[in-house]
Amino acid sequence: MIRTAILCAALAGPAAGQSLCEIMDQHDGDTLELAYGRAHCGESLALGGARNVHCVLVFAYRSEDATRVFEELVQEVTECVGSSATITTDQSVNHPDAYDLREFQDGTRAYAVSIKDKGALQQTLVFVRVSRP
Repeated sequence: MIRTAILCAALAGPAAGQSLCEIMDQHDGDTLELAYGRAHCGESLALGGARNVHCVLVFAYRSEDATRVFEELVQEVTECVGSSATITTDQSVNHPDAYDLREFQDGTRAYAVSIKDKGALQQTLVFVRVSRP
């Protein structure tokens, strides 16, 4: 079983021992190299001038690997934001594909981990995002 701590240590470039939150806070590239594959990343602007960095991992449709990675990323973010963070869950969508989103608010930063089944594409996507001021 792949553990998220191992995944974070396998990232290309960051110092050993960094949490996923620290890695996302500092990440500016197009990809994150993970032990289980390459996450494709991008940036977008958020309300109030914040900048979102979001990375996606692509898996086979409804694969056990996708579910495991989602759960491990949720656990890793939960650990790095600490007990004072506000955590919300959103599972409401207007289409039949499966979807789960966990959001973590930690002061000026917001982190999110989501999983989305895309039946038409026969893919399951796992996203991790940080919103930076």
